[in-house]
Amino acid sequence: MQQELARKKVALIGLAAKYGSSVRKKHGRVMRILKMKRDCPSCGSKNLKRIAAGIWGCTTCTFKLADGAYDTTTLK
Repeated sequence: MQQELARKKVALIGLAAKYGSSVRKKHGRVMRILKMKRDCPSCGSKNLKRIAAGIWGCTTCTFKLADGAYDTTTLK
């Protein structure tokens, strides 16, 4: 019993098996895009993070940017 629990992996945090495979796959794609490292357009450091939906901020130079909810679309 103890070994079975140790081998069990959690694929996505926050979603259980009850949500279905397509919803879990979409959630995984969004979370991967959301957590990517991004370059700051002002200082060039890789510290551009999402503050809120559509608001991105650099933790190094305190630069703020309004863009997409899950990804920075205009910087590509």
